Amino acid sequence: MSKTRKATEEKADKPFLDRLPSKIPFAPIVRRPDYQLRHVRLSAPTAIPIQLILAVIFIGLFFIYIGGFYDLAQEPPAFGQNADGSPMVIIKELNHQFLVEGMAAGFLMFIGAGGFFLIHYSTQYAYSQRNATILLIMGIAIVVLAWVAVVFILRQKIVF
Repeated sequence: MSKTRKATEEKADKPFLDRLPSKIPFAPIVRRPDYQLRHVRLSAPTAIPIQLILAVIFIGLFFIYIGGFYDLAQEPPAFGQNADGSPMVIIKELNHQFLVEGMAAGFLMFIGAGGFFLIHYSTQYAYSQRNATILLIMGIAIVVLAWVAVVFILRQKIVF
């Protein structure tokens, strides 16, 4: 092997900063930095986190609860107004909704589903009677309050 080839290979083996001269002859103030650059390796996670899956499921359920597909297809206004000009949040037709009305009803149904989750979660505290009772009462109260609020909105829509 020739000398030039050996020298070229030795230079190729060294990092770039080591191949630079330590002092540049025509500028004695400038010198090579003394630190090494490190390679940062980023890799994607091998499995999707369960929290992300649950978040996507809950967002999808909330979108369905608030009537998102109806809102995308019909493009209803956010609010309405009566004949006298006062604002109206709940439309008086059963087959139509304003954006805010759908979001309020969907939020109440989502809260009611959370109450059912608390009722189910209270069954896991079989040996802690106090915690089970508190969770059960909270769950029932949330479900009843959400149901009463949704029925109130529905009664506003249906004029007797």
